[in-house]
Amino acid sequence: MPIATWEGEVPALNEVFLRYLDPAFRYVRSQIPARARSREDALREGLNCVALAHLVTRDLFGYTLPAWYQSLELVRDLAHFEAVPDQHSMQAGDLVWLGPDQPLVSLDEFVPRYGGDELLNFSDFPVNHVAICTGARADGDHLLLHASTVDGTNALWPLRRFGNYARYRRMYAIRRLRPEFRYPGDGPAVQARPPATG
Repeated sequence: MPIATWEGEVPALNEVFLRYLDPAFRYVRSQIPARARSREDALREGLNCVALAHLVTRDLFGYTLPAWYQSLELVRDLAHFEAVPDQHSMQAGDLVWLGPDQPLVSLDEFVPRYGGDELLNFSDFPVNHVAICTGARADGDHLLLHASTVDGTNALWPLRRFGNYARYRRMYAIRRLRPEFRYPGDGPAVQARPPATG
């Protein structure tokens, strides 16, 4: 399978991440979690970064987040997620919330205004992107999967690369799905694929 926007040898990744690291996916801002409910939907119609986070969370951990959860709801949700203190503590499946250095309003002060299901003042919301930690590293840096506006598809970027873009420059939060919401059955779902040999 071709790997979207990755240079060099592909690191050992869980199969879930590899399934979404496919240039056939298209970034489409309007393809929110309620519209991209499956990998097939996302391949057919595109997806945004939050929809990708929903799909990967479901496929990695066997838990389906509420379809109406978008950036605001996910980053503030401490019922399903626990805060991860820093990037050195990140694990596969953690959601990394990014945004500009100098937002119009702080994350704590942001007050949402809705028109139906649509967040009308999203442009004021400081957190405008989410990426998923793969648990793999390149040159000591965490590799993150995300639906990229820059690449127009799902991409694998080292964490430091996000700092090259004003809209992704600041890390606002890292969230980890709580253990009680992970696979109730056969144990951990996150197993790295062994590196290819020969």
